[in-house]
Amino acid sequence: MINNAGQGSLRAIEEFSSDQIRKQFDVNCFGVIEMARAVLPVMRQQQSGHILNITSIGGLVSLGGFALYCAAKFAVEGFAEGLRDEVKPLGIHVTIVEPGAFRTEFAGAANMSPEQSIDAYQPVVEPLQQYLYGNHGQQPGDPRKAALAMLQVIESDDPPLRLILGKDAYDLWVQKRAAEQNEINKWRAVGEDTAFPDATLRAIGR
Repeated sequence: MINNAGQGSLRAIEEFSSDQIRKQFDVNCFGVIEMARAVLPVMRQQQSGHILNITSIGGLVSLGGFALYCAAKFAVEGFAEGLRDEVKPLGIHVTIVEPGAFRTEFAGAANMSPEQSIDAYQPVVEPLQQYLYGNHGQQPGDPRKAALAMLQVIESDDPPLRLILGKDAYDLWVQKRAAEQNEINKWRAVGEDTAFPDATLRAIGR
C-alpha cells in the first residue's frame, strides 16, 4: 500500500489561518494515519504486507517558508517509525519515502496559498518561491525512476525504513546531520548534567 496523498504550502506560518493549518495536517498527516489503520487488519490477518508512506526530504529537513508543510511531514516520520516497530513482528514492513525535487505538480496550483501576506517575511520566503516556482518543470528528479526505486524496496527481503530519493535530498540530509552533530557535541555536557545524582539509567522499553 502506498500513501501518496499530499499538498504543499509555501509561506511563513503566521500567514496561514488556523483552518488552513488543520487542513494541511488533515491531508498530509491524519489521512496517512487513517489509510494505514484501514489496511492493517488485512495485513495483520495475512501476516504480510508493506506500507510505503510518501513524505519528503521536508520530513527530515525543515526550512523557513515550509514550516507548516514540514511540520506535517515530520509528524508522518514519527508515526511511521513507531508503526514499523509495532508491525514488524507481524510480518508487515513500513518504509518512509523522502523525495527531493521531482517533476510533479508539487509546485502547481494545488499548493495551498496563505490567507494573508506579511511583508516582514518576504526576505525569507522570496528565495524559496523563486526556487520552487521558477524551477517548475526543470526539477532533476524523474518520477519514473522514483517508481522503479520504490518497486525495488517492495521486492526486497530486507527493505529499508527510509528511502531518500535524489542527490539534492541526500545533500540536504548530510548537511543537516553534520550541523546537528556539531550542536550535540557542543551542548551534550549541559544536557546530560540534568539528572539526579543517584539516578539509574534504564533503556526505554526495557
